[in-house]
Amino acid sequence: MKRLNGNYDYYEHLEINNLEELLHLGFKNYTDNIAFSYTTSDKKIKKTYKEVYNDVINLSKYFNSNFKNKHIALIGENSYNWIITFLAIILSGNVCVVIDKDTLEQELINLLSLSDTKIICYSAFYNPYINKLKYKKIPLDDISEYLKKGKNFQNNYSTLNDKDAVIFFTSGTTGANKAVVLSQKNIAKDIYGASSLYKPNGNVVSILPFHHAFGIITGILMPLYYGVEIYINKSLKYIKEDLKNNKPETLFVVPAFIETFYKQIWKNLRLQKKEKKLKYGIKISNSLLKLNIDLRKKIFKDILNEFGGNLHYIICGGAYLDKKYVKWFRNIGIEILNGYGITECSPVVSVNRNFYYKDGSVGQICRKVKVKIVNDEIFVGGDIVMKGYYKDKKATNAVLKNGYFATGDLGYIDNEGFLYITGRKKNIIILSNGENISPEYIEASLMKNAGIQEVIVCEEANRLIAYIYPTEEYLGNQEYFDNLIYNYNKKRAKNHQIALVKLRTNEFIKNHNGKILRNMIREED
Repeated sequence: MKRLNGNYDYYEHLEINNLEELLHLGFKNYTDNIAFSYTTSDKKIKKTYKEVYNDVINLSKYFNSNFKNKHIALIGENSYNWIITFLAIILSGNVCVVIDKDTLEQELINLLSLSDTKIICYSAFYNPYINKLKYKKIPLDDISEYLKKGKNFQNNYSTLNDKDAVIFFTSGTTGANKAVVLSQKNIAKDIYGASSLYKPNGNVVSILPFHHAFGIITGILMPLYYGVEIYINKSLKYIKEDLKNNKPETLFVVPAFIETFYKQIWKNLRLQKKEKKLKYGIKISNSLLKLNIDLRKKIFKDILNEFGGNLHYIICGGAYLDKKYVKWFRNIGIEILNGYGITECSPVVSVNRNFYYKDGSVGQICRKVKVKIVNDEIFVGGDIVMKGYYKDKKATNAVLKNGYFATGDLGYIDNEGFLYITGRKKNIIILSNGENISPEYIEASLMKNAGIQEVIVCEEANRLIAYIYPTEEYLGNQEYFDNLIYNYNKKRAKNHQIALVKLRTNEFIKNHNGKILRNMIREED
């Protein structure tokens, strides 16, 4: 794998303005190439770019002929039918309301009401209570029948790039839902901007849930733009099998996957008593790399084969990732390219590049995206910025300022254009002496310790308290963590020292994105 070589020109692509142009591009340039593959109970199915285009267009004709400017909810597991339904709803001039398949009944009712949904496309397997709801319903399992019906209709819809196209529900660490409205133009420009920075050179296995903007836009639509094959993983329990069988060149994941991969690798090594052998192999490999000799594929073949043997890149975003993971996976021949995104920005704002990256950063700003730092807060401008929060003018006005979106994230841009995230504005701790402290900075430092699985730092009675969920072997070991904090404090200014450690026996409560709900950290206290 080529090593870091400094800045270089954008990857050139045809600029698109809507999702119809995206599909037509695939139809024209990659006609008979495989776009999607997936496994049913008895066989592997493959769909060409031409077939995908025709399926979406025919289904969109059905929606367009039967529903005009309606909000249509889409709820179900990752599947080919989910993808073509998502695209068809949007191309038909209706609005796709994307909802997590695991949403509980009362919350689902609330989201359907908030979004003014009129029709539900759903997977019955994951939502048995949907049948009780008084909506027009279209089972995803029957989509092939609606495709056939669509062939008999004309599509009378003219693409309006700035029209409402999709609603994503996003929740922060407070757990409050917001309905983010994106247009086709928002999504198309983000695909173009991010694809100018990163380029895969092989197939993708898609494992992120499609109800997240990162999962469907970055994990599905961007690879379609590249013209590569995408294997659809239908359930997390099949990840290991799917990686081995489909040999991806690229994965799109959130940090939780990286951490799980890392822990599983070391667990297997301990069981096989090969820890020392791997450490020695990394030492030898790194020495050879200094001589421009790259034997990582050979030295770490057994580990790499667990990922299919062809994995070069992991694109990671959605939350903080300790750079120790980036360095470790690079040691064995897998480059983790960390990025930064937010649903309100369609979602990618920045990403490290194939051959131009900085550990600890979230990469270069996407093409034609504007970023400015105001009082340490990151503001994003350009065509990727959302239209607003649905039916919430107050919340929209609070974050859209003079054409820029106030992300609420804190950070800076270095002199080479790399963006760094330093914390979250609303998480800043202000002590009685006026000192502003970013808990994420302290948490990142503590997370380097092998005994800590999760940690949250907060303020209580003008003191910093560390809530720690230990790794399995350190559960309940208060003395170990008291000593850890004692040594940590010796190297810190007084106002940044931890006054007390409180150990947990369970993981922190998280939202649907896997982010810890900070307002519920005292749940066990």
